[in-house]
Amino acid sequence: MITGSMDLILFSTDDSASMNIFRHLESMCNLKMEMKNIYSCGKYFFAIIDMEKIHAEGIDDEIQKKINERIEKVIVASKHKSESGMKSLTVHPIGNFSRAEMGGRDRTLVNVPSRSMTGALLKLIELNTLEDFSINFEVTHHGPYMERPVFFIEIGSNEEEWINDEAGEIIAKTILSYEETNDPVAVGIGGGHYAPRFTRLALERKISFGHMAPKYAIDNLDLELLIQMEKKSNAKYVIMEKKDLSSKQRKRIMDILPSTHLEPLDPDSLELR
Repeated sequence: MITGSMDLILFSTDDSASMNIFRHLESMCNLKMEMKNIYSCGKYFFAIIDMEKIHAEGIDDEIQKKINERIEKVIVASKHKSESGMKSLTVHPIGNFSRAEMGGRDRTLVNVPSRSMTGALLKLIELNTLEDFSINFEVTHHGPYMERPVFFIEIGSNEEEWINDEAGEIIAKTILSYEETNDPVAVGIGGGHYAPRFTRLALERKISFGHMAPKYAIDNLDLELLIQMEKKSNAKYVIMEKKDLSSKQRKRIMDILPSTHLEPLDPDSLELR
C-alpha cells in the first residue's frame, strides 16, 4: 500500500556532475538510508542508479514500487555536454519531437512540472556566484520516458565544470530551496537549443515555461505534438519566436492551434517581475 507522496531526485554513478551534486546534498541533509542506493531527506527520496539516465525507461515506476511511497515528480541531476564547451547551469523538459535516438519514445513528450522547473531556473539565477557560467533553459530533448512529471537540472559542459564544487553546491541548494511559481504556463516554439528568449521571459516577466520546441524541430510539429506540449506542460498559452518561422510554418501552426486549447500570447502584455 502506498502511504504518502514524495519527490524523487535521481543520480547516476556514471556521471561526475550528478555525483558532485549528490555529495553536496549529502552534506546538507541528514540522509536516512532506506535501502541500497536509496535515501530519504525531508520531502525527497534520493536514488542512485548504475546506468545512463537517458535510457532509464520507467525508472520512476521501478523506484516507487521499491519505496512504497507515491512519487509526485522527478528531478534528474545530470551533466550537460556540448561541443561549444559553454559553462552553464541549465534546466529542461524531456521527450522527443521525432525519433528517439537518445532514449525515450518516438514523438513522445514526458510530463513536465512547468512551475517547478521555472522556479528552479529562477533559484539558480538567484544563487549563482559563478561569473563565467550562463544560466538558462534548454529545449525539450532526449529520454528517458517516465509517467511522472520530470525535469533535468544540469552542470555543463565538460569534466572541469562537472566536478566544480561551487556548481555542485549551487544546484544542490537550488533543489532544496526552489519554489513553484504561480505564473501562467506557456509552451515555446522556435529559438535555439538554449532558449535564450524563453529564459529571459521567465526571468523578466511573470510567465512559466513547459515544453519548448526549437526551430530545428518546427517541421515535426503537428496537432498530435502540439496537444502533447499543451497537456504535458499543463499550459494555457503558446509563445512563438516568429522570426524563426517562415510564413508557411507560421500559417501551418496558426491553422492547427484552434484544434488545441493553446492561446497565442504576446510577451509584452505580461506583467513584469
